[in-house]
Amino acid sequence: MKKLITLLFLICSVQILSAQALPFSQPAPVDSLKHALQTTANDTLRLVLINRIQHHYFLINTNFDSALFYSTQLLQLTRKLNYKIDEAYALDIVGSCMNYLLNSQTLKTLFEGVRIAEDAKSEKNILPERYLRMMIYWSDNFSTVLAKNRWKPKFFRMLILASLYNDLGGAYGSTISNQQKLLYYSYKAIHIFESCNDLSDLSVTYYGIANYFASTNQYDSCLRYAQKSYDLAKQTNSGFAPINLGIIGTMYFKKGNFPEAVKFCRMSIQTSSKSPMAPNWAPYHTIAEYFFEKGITDSSLYYSRKAFEQVKIFDLPADVQKVSVLLAKVYKARGNADSATKYYELALSYDDIINNIDKKRILQSQDVEEQLRQQEVEAAKNRIKVYSLLAGLGLFLIIAVILLINNRQRKKTNSLLQQKNEEIESTLQELKSTQAQLIQSEKMASLGELTAGIAHEIQNPLNFVNNFSDVNSELIDELKSELLAKNNEEAILIAGDIKENEQKINHHGKRADAIVKGMLQHSRASTGKKEPTDINALADEYLRLSYHGLRAKDKDFNADFTTDLDESIGKIEVVPQDIGRVLLNLYNNAFYAVNEKKKQLNGAFEPTVEVSTKKVDNKVEISVEDNGNGIPQKVKDKIFQPFFTTKPTGQGTGLGLSLSYDIIKAHRGEIKVETKEEEGTTFIIQLPNHSV
Repeated sequence: MKKLITLLFLICSVQILSAQALPFSQPAPVDSLKHALQTTANDTLRLVLINRIQHHYFLINTNFDSALFYSTQLLQLTRKLNYKIDEAYALDIVGSCMNYLLNSQTLKTLFEGVRIAEDAKSEKNILPERYLRMMIYWSDNFSTVLAKNRWKPKFFRMLILASLYNDLGGAYGSTISNQQKLLYYSYKAIHIFESCNDLSDLSVTYYGIANYFASTNQYDSCLRYAQKSYDLAKQTNSGFAPINLGIIGTMYFKKGNFPEAVKFCRMSIQTSSKSPMAPNWAPYHTIAEYFFEKGITDSSLYYSRKAFEQVKIFDLPADVQKVSVLLAKVYKARGNADSATKYYELALSYDDIINNIDKKRILQSQDVEEQLRQQEVEAAKNRIKVYSLLAGLGLFLIIAVILLINNRQRKKTNSLLQQKNEEIESTLQELKSTQAQLIQSEKMASLGELTAGIAHEIQNPLNFVNNFSDVNSELIDELKSELLAKNNEEAILIAGDIKENEQKINHHGKRADAIVKGMLQHSRASTGKKEPTDINALADEYLRLSYHGLRAKDKDFNADFTTDLDESIGKIEVVPQDIGRVLLNLYNNAFYAVNEKKKQLNGAFEPTVEVSTKKVDNKVEISVEDNGNGIPQKVKDKIFQPFFTTKPTGQGTGLGLSLSYDIIKAHRGEIKVETKEEEGTTFIIQLPNHSV
């Protein structure tokens, strides 16, 4: 117990020391942390201590090999304790260390963290709050943002996810120079930081984008994001402001605006001396270049030396070489050959180091691309397996149908052989019985297709209903808590969320209801009787019914329609309700098609639907033509399949044309489609002409 109290005192003491704005050159008490780590068996405290040590090596000492060693221990311990959100946090740190060391596992590690942080279930396993406060001592802004949100696990998870997105963007930018993915993941991070009001981390993300644009000589883009980063850094009083001023000054120098360049670089130097955060060599180097171009070598030498002092703190090869070359040029211009030679040789000595880094970067890029290629190959293999399974299932069904047909044919043949002495009437009765069996078989096959369609189509809205119901249950618990705490404003916001979710539940419930009703209508056997019907009157009546029905739903809807009806047709034997249902469906589809084309062309289009009837030999032909966008050839053969629709999700069940097809077939008729993309579509119905 005494040892535990001592450790807690040590951790709190380190927190107080670390909260101060210490210069990077001042050492942190890492030896004390290591000693405490060796003397405790409490895994939770060990996790906090290891995090402090890796933070020292990552941000203060900048020893990325040591930082990777301790962050890997941190990752192992979070997995042992099953703290999922903290595991994602550890993966983020490990991935960041790997990125600095150009490790080929960088992206894989960061993506593993993203998968954990994107899963809301990880919120159930998180470090207790009192230890969590010790874990994030290093970011006052982070602590403040979390405190305002009462340290909710969801809020902490979202901030970790944003950090992972940000580091993924940085990895894509620094490793394989993929601007598209850098911006994609950076903007995902920005969206979360903005929603969480985490302005400090938002400033860092903007700076990362600006720094990438600077490295690719996109000066205007760099200036825009550096200014955004600077404004937020100034607002949050973070130490990032001087670095942003430095990069702004450098960009103005690259653009040839020397007065603005010198102004911002001097501001960077002045603010850096007041709030030191990290070595800030860029403004010194830019001013030195400015004076060198002006021929003022004494001032150029002064600022070059200042830049060299700053750049040697991190000792990054490319930066040291850049400053060394400038120093050599300044000494040469001043006639100091020895010093010029010294710095030229220093710059040359970094060539091998930089070349090795570039080679390692190229190898890492190739390794990452190979990993992505392997993932695509594996996904392709999985697809092939699925297709093979489906093909095998299809083959099995074909064989089963063939065997069934053969079996029935064999039975039928045997029956005919046994009944060869019976009367013709018995033979006819047997044929009728066989015909009924075949019809029943077709009905069962149709039922199987409907069952599969229902399972696929209705699952999506039901998932929405279930998910929003679960969310509402959690929100109601939060609402009770807020009401008990008399937080009326928060309670009103939660109530609004509940109402919005209820509307979504209602919407998807109605969608599921429409699918079920359509399915029942599709599968219901018609009990209607055929009767003499004026097909022209029926076509005209349902055309106007469709038009006015759509106008009632959408006041902005408008279209021209014309009819060309052959009066010589007279009445024919049909089920009027069923044929009317077919016509109404075709009219609705035609009006929908022309209305969508009118929206796409911003009204510069005259939507028209034409309906005609005529006699063709011993048949009656009904034609419904529109001048819409037409049906793509690749889906033309699928339009009569159940549940297939070209309309957006939620606007069609895909049963209308399938139902129409079945009705026309039941009338011993035929329905076909003629279409041209961008020109229009014509549906043609042919019915037997049994005139009355």
